[in-house]
Amino acid sequence: MNVNVNVNANASANASARAWAGSRAASTVIVAGGGGAYFNVDQPYPTTIQGLNVQGGMQMVRVPFTASRRIEKQVVLQAVCIDDRNVPHPASQVVPGRDVADSYDGELYRCLAGTKLQWTVSEAEGAAGETTACNKGDALWHGAGGRLECRPEKQARQCNERSLLRRYGAGVKVLTMIREETYTEYREEMVEGAASTGMIMMDGGVGGRVF
Repeated sequence: MNVNVNVNANASANASARAWAGSRAASTVIVAGGGGAYFNVDQPYPTTIQGLNVQGGMQMVRVPFTASRRIEKQVVLQAVCIDDRNVPHPASQVVPGRDVADSYDGELYRCLAGTKLQWTVSEAEGAAGETTACNKGDALWHGAGGRLECRPEKQARQCNERSLLRRYGAGVKVLTMIREETYTEYREEMVEGAASTGMIMMDGGVGGRVF
């Protein structure tokens, strides 16, 4: 009876050893008495894929550009003469009338010798506006399109400014100024997003130890 038991036990042990040796290349199988078993399956190595290009999608962007526009504006022009004590005096009108034609090219105001012309452009008579000071001996000149600037006075007889002041008085002028200005505007455009480059790692799938 003991001989049979030993033979059976040895046969089982030898069979287990052969099974373990034959399967060692891919997996390990161990069978033990008492109903237990151990399986070991080799897990594949992780795989890395590099250089993947991911294309970006379409997106809306705001693109800046430079634009220009022409502005026409009716303004009121007032002028005075400032002496060395910083006291203002009426400026002499060179031409009569309140309205200035767009095509007029010439002097609008002059000052007595020794004083400086100062003129103000505003939206209404008596309102605050943009003031410019000329040098002594300058007159206020008007050009086509409502251009205003200080220019040396034209030669005139003595007491010319006093005569003009008596003749036309110290009135205001109304004119149309035309300005060209540039500004930044934006437009919306559809552009393709930038492509990105990356990598992906695969962990090798199913594998491991099973009990």
